[in-house]
Amino acid sequence: MDKTKRIKQLTKLLNEYRDAYYNRGESIISDYDYDNLFDELQKLEEETGIILSNSPTQTVGYEVKSQLEKVKHSHPMLSLGKTKSVNDLIKFSNGKDCIISLKMDGLTVLNTYENGELIQSETRGDGEEGELITHNAKVFDNLPLQINNTHRFEIEGEAIITKNDFELINSKLSEENKYKNPRNLASGSVRQLDNKIAKERHVKFVAWKIPFGFTHFTEGFNFAQSIGFEVVPYVTYNSKTDDIDKKVEELKSIAKEKSYPIDGLVITYDNVEYGKSLGFTGHHPKHSLAFKFYDEEKSTTLKNIEWTMGKSGTLTPVAVFNDVEIDGTIINRASLHNLSILTNILGTPWVGQKINVFKSNMIIPQISWAEKLSGDFDKDIEKSYIPTPLKCPYCGELVRFKKENDTEEMICIDSNCKGKLLGKLCHAVSKKALNIDGLSEATLQKFIDRGWLQCVEDIYHLPLYKDKISRMEGFGTKSTKKLMENIEKSKDITLDKFISALSIPLIGTTVSKDIAKFCNYDIKKFKLIMGKSPYKFTKIEGFGDKMARSLFDWWSDNVKEFLELERHFRFKKIENNINVDKLKGQNFVITGKLHHFANRDALKEKIESLGGRVVGSISSNTSFLINNDVNSTSSKNNKAKKLNIPIISEDDFIKMIGE
Repeated sequence: MDKTKRIKQLTKLLNEYRDAYYNRGESIISDYDYDNLFDELQKLEEETGIILSNSPTQTVGYEVKSQLEKVKHSHPMLSLGKTKSVNDLIKFSNGKDCIISLKMDGLTVLNTYENGELIQSETRGDGEEGELITHNAKVFDNLPLQINNTHRFEIEGEAIITKNDFELINSKLSEENKYKNPRNLASGSVRQLDNKIAKERHVKFVAWKIPFGFTHFTEGFNFAQSIGFEVVPYVTYNSKTDDIDKKVEELKSIAKEKSYPIDGLVITYDNVEYGKSLGFTGHHPKHSLAFKFYDEEKSTTLKNIEWTMGKSGTLTPVAVFNDVEIDGTIINRASLHNLSILTNILGTPWVGQKINVFKSNMIIPQISWAEKLSGDFDKDIEKSYIPTPLKCPYCGELVRFKKENDTEEMICIDSNCKGKLLGKLCHAVSKKALNIDGLSEATLQKFIDRGWLQCVEDIYHLPLYKDKISRMEGFGTKSTKKLMENIEKSKDITLDKFISALSIPLIGTTVSKDIAKFCNYDIKKFKLIMGKSPYKFTKIEGFGDKMARSLFDWWSDNVKEFLELERHFRFKKIENNINVDKLKGQNFVITGKLHHFANRDALKEKIESLGGRVVGSISSNTSFLINNDVNSTSSKNNKAKKLNIPIISEDDFIKMIGE
C-alpha cells in the first residue's frame, strides 16, 4: 500500500478507536494493538514528512465530543514510552535513584486547588484539552475537597474503580449490560452528567504525579500524602543496589492486596530536574518508562485446521486464522502439535471460532484461549464445524490413532504416502541437514507431483531435469542455475549433517552430532559400527537401547538406499581443537530473543561445537539457562531460579567460551 494512503487509513482508524474508548466507554482494540498502530503511523510520518491535522500523533488520547464542558490544560498531559522487558528497567536506572510505581488502569484526571479548595477537575482528553468533570470529582470516595495549602495547587493521577467494587457492580447487572473491565467502568462513571452515578460506583482518585515545586518525586509524594491524597504505591530502586525481581513482586503484592486495577509498572527518575533535563520525544517524556507485565495477546477468528506431515508420518494440526500483528510481524498460523492439544485448546473447532493468539518467547505463535461451544450445535455452527480427518489428507488412506502418556497422535502408516515423502525431503534439505537453499516445501511438492523425487537420493538426479525446471512457473535460467549450484555445494558435508538428513526415528540433530563425534566424523567407521552392532553407540552419554534398536531396524531396511545416497557426497573431517570439549557435560536451555547470534540454531551449533548440549526444557540436569532478559519473570526463569540454575545472557555465554 502507498505510504500516504496508509497514513490516512491509520489516522482514521486510530481516531475511531480513541473516540470509542473515551466518548462511548468501549474498548474495541487492546492498548497493545493501539500502540503498535500508533508506532506504525509515527514511523510513516517521519519517513514521509506528511502529518495530517487530525493525526493522533499530535495529540494524546481523544477528541472531546461529549456534552461535558471543554477545558484547556495548564500543561501538556502526555503518555509514556513502553517496554515489555524487565531488563529495560535496569538499563533505565543505570545506577541512578528511581521510583517504580504501579501503573493504574483507569482514567487520567488533573485536579486544581486554589486557596485550599478544589475548583476544577479535568480528564486528559487529547493531552492539550480535556473535559470538566469537577461535579463528579467532588463525590470521589477519597478526593479531598479542601487541603491545607493556600497556593494554586495541581495534582495528577488516576480515577479508578477497584476490582472488588467492579465485581460487585457487575454482579447486579444482566449479562448483556456487564462491563468488560474496571477501566471501562471507571471511564464511563467519571464522564457521567449525573454525579450520583459516580458516587454510587465508588470512584477513587490515586495520585501518581507530584505537584510542581519539589526536587524529588519521593518528597512530592510524601507531601501529597500529608495533605490527604492517596498516592500510588511505589518502591525506591537503584540498579546498583536493588534486586529488580523483588521490587516487582513487592508491587504486585500491594496491588493484589488493595484490589487495584493495574496494567504494569512505571519507572521514574527520583531527581525531578535530571528527568526534565532529558527532554521529550514527540509523544512522551524521557523521565519515565512504562513496563507491561504480561505476554501480549491478540484476538482473532479461526478459519480452518490444516494438517501437515512430518518425516515420520505423524500428522500435525495447524490452526489457520485471520491475520494478526504481534511484535511487528503478521501471523496467521499456529501449530497445535497433536490431536490432544487441539482438543484441549479448541474443543470442537468451527470456522469463525474466537481465539486469542500470542508468541511464546516472542517467537513461536500459539493459541492461549478459544471460545467453546455450549449445548447442541445450531445449524449455522454445524455447517462450519471442522472435523478431524479419518483419512490421510495426502494419500487418502485411513490414519492410525496412537495414544501414549495422555498424548494422542494421528499417523499415516502408508509407506508410499506422498505426504510422508514430502516431510522427509523437507527435513533433508533443511539447514540442520543438507542445507540446500531453493528447495522450499512448495517446490519439493511440485517435483514430487512430476515424479522426479521419490527418495532423498533423487535430489541429486534433479540436474537431469534442469531444462524442464527452468521452464516451470516461478523458475528461470538464473534461479535454476543457482539451485543446481546449491545441490552441488551440498555434496561437501560433515557426517553429523548427513546422518540427520536420513530421518532415522529417534535420531535427531543432537544425537546425530554425538554419533558423528563418536566416529571421529569418519563415514567408514560409522558404516563399520552400523554393519556390526549399533548398540556400540550406547557408550555415548544419553544414548539408550531404544535408539540403538531404532538404528538397527532402520539399517536393516535401508542399507541399500544408504549406500546409493552416500556415493554422492564428499565427507569433511572436523579437526580436533583444544576447545572441542570446553562445554562437555554441560546442558543449556535457550529462551527469548537473541542479539549476537543470528538465531537459536546458530547458538545451538556453537554450544554443540564445544561439546555442550542444548535441551528444550529445564530440569535438575540443566547447567545454564540462556536468556538476555535475565531478570524476567517468565516460567523458565522462575523454574531456573527454583532449581538454582544460573541464568546467563548471550554476553555472559560469550565470555564463558572466551570469544
